Amino acid sequence: MDCRDITFSADKSRERIDHALRVFPRKLLMRVLALALHLLGAGRKEVAALVDMPEESVKTLLRLVMRDGFPALRDRRCTASAPAPHAAAAATAAATAAATAASVQGDGKGWTIELGTRGGAVHIPITHPLQARTLVLSLVNAQVLPVQQCAAALDLSPAHCRTLARELADRDVAQALLDKRVGQQRDYRVGPAQKAQIIQQWAARTVTGRSTSSAALAREVNALTESRLSARTVRWHLQHLGLSAIRDTLPQLVETLKKTPTDRG
Repeated sequence: MDCRDITFSADKSRERIDHALRVFPRKLLMRVLALALHLLGAGRKEVAALVDMPEESVKTLLRLVMRDGFPALRDRRCTASAPAPHAAAAATAAATAAATAASVQGDGKGWTIELGTRGGAVHIPITHPLQARTLVLSLVNAQVLPVQQCAAALDLSPAHCRTLARELADRDVAQALLDKRVGQQRDYRVGPAQKAQIIQQWAARTVTGRSTSSAALAREVNALTESRLSARTVRWHLQHLGLSAIRDTLPQLVETLKKTPTDRG
């Protein structure tokens, strides 16, 4: 193998070696480079200078590698630490995680669960919160989805999300989730002013094509009415007012009414 016509970049070499040192111990990496340089035809003295090793150490290393194979590259005085197998295991785990990456997101329309490269996506409407909790928490128990991400999607605290996941593992859906509070069950926090603003902000944002997520609506309603409504509370009222069912038809209705003569009856 003749490498005389190859252009080597010193800057890229430093960059790549620095990157490799995040995975390999320095001594091991230098021994690998020493073997590679030797196989490419470099003299022992030049190899020793490049990898910062005594020439006799390079000579011993090459003799042992040619006799024992790759295991001889590792410093046998440090057999207690075994970074290479751990690095390989970490790389394998990372590759597996990338191939099976899954995610969940929730918004004003519902929940979308991406099942990674091995599957498609599951879309659950906002009107089916129990179905969403059952599926998402089941995936938490299967260690497919992280707790923090699921808690955010379900508008729960991470601690509550873990509790529900444990209960679902121990009991059926009816016992674990059905009797749990989903959003606000009474209107003691949401008076006429808050309800009016929820409807008004939702309608205005729908007609103008802006975000109608419960988080965005909660911010607006709280600012206008000096309230402290949560996104989950707003989402509960959106569901019970049936606004999701007219999301797509409302803008069209507004445009139609604009073109229709005023009804004076």
